[in-house]
Amino acid sequence: MTDVSGPPTVIRAASLLLMVTGLASLVFSLPVVMDPSSAQCHLSRTWIDDANTDKKDWNNVDTGGRKPDDLGCDEAVRLADGIRLKEKDPSKTATVPSDSALRIQNVMASLLGVGQGIAGFFVMRKLSRQARSMALGFSGAGIILQVLGIISLGVFAFVVYALAFSPASREIWPKQPRASGPAPE
Repeated sequence: MTDVSGPPTVIRAASLLLMVTGLASLVFSLPVVMDPSSAQCHLSRTWIDDANTDKKDWNNVDTGGRKPDDLGCDEAVRLADGIRLKEKDPSKTATVPSDSALRIQNVMASLLGVGQGIAGFFVMRKLSRQARSMALGFSGAGIILQVLGIISLGVFAFVVYALAFSPASREIWPKQPRASGPAPE
């Protein structure tokens, strides 16, 4: 009887977490890539609602007595672009991202999600140093383009621990000794 064991638990958990995070990034980003104008409209309405429901009167938006959800998209975007950001400086107003900006950001997030999923899969499947480096790289990119907010930071911390500092990772990927002495001529 042969004992076929997979990767250590901490490596497996980090790989699965990376795959799930990648899938979640993809699921949240693809709808915006497919219909950025709808996302822009939703974002504008949310900003208007947030401005009108906070305790600050100076940034309220006049919707003519209508709820933000009842506003047309063009009107919501126009009104959201005028939301004041600072009480003492009325020239500082919010800027709603354009359709192309939303699409580009979410295409990048989708690619990041696919990369995280593939990296997690290959770490679990191959346990190669290259797959580990790829997983660490995509996890690090995940904290720059935070699709999942603070969760991305937690995923990064756990993946770095599991793949770079855990006892299991040191056993699988020991430090390679560097050549000492003068460089060959």
